[in-house]
Amino acid sequence: MKKMINLKLLFFALAFLYLSTGTVLAQQEEGKRMKIELTVKAGNEQVTSAIRSFTVAYNRALNETGKDSIAEAPKGHYLSIDLEKQNIPLLRVLIPNRKGLDGQITVVDTYGKLPPRKIEFKLAVMETMNDQVTGDYGGAFMTLHCATLIIDGVKLEY
Repeated sequence: MKKMINLKLLFFALAFLYLSTGTVLAQQEEGKRMKIELTVKAGNEQVTSAIRSFTVAYNRALNETGKDSIAEAPKGHYLSIDLEKQNIPLLRVLIPNRKGLDGQITVVDTYGKLPPRKIEFKLAVMETMNDQVTGDYGGAFMTLHCATLIIDGVKLEY
């Protein structure tokens, strides 16, 4: 009788351990579900970086000034990027750039359940950059002003 109770307890303990481990692993894998990459073209060179997240900001009111050149262009197209870690080759390309670079962000669902996304940008100039390092965490955040933004084929017009 005692052996039967011990076997039942052992079975339930192992089942609980198995299920809780599976839940923890599923939650960890869920965090890495989306693969997001930034690619910037600088002449013949192409720099790619993994990013954690991005934000597209578009302000139509700032875009209706009638300016034609990128130097006179209003500040209405922004792309903010949260990098998984500072990418020095990307920084080397963006820092001296004053005329703007083209590139894209691609988003792929590694589970294959959501459609891929593509955010294209033209004549992007880095306006701000923050680099953060702590004992447990590191990352970089950049804001790019873009002359043109295209979200999944939809061009955000001036």
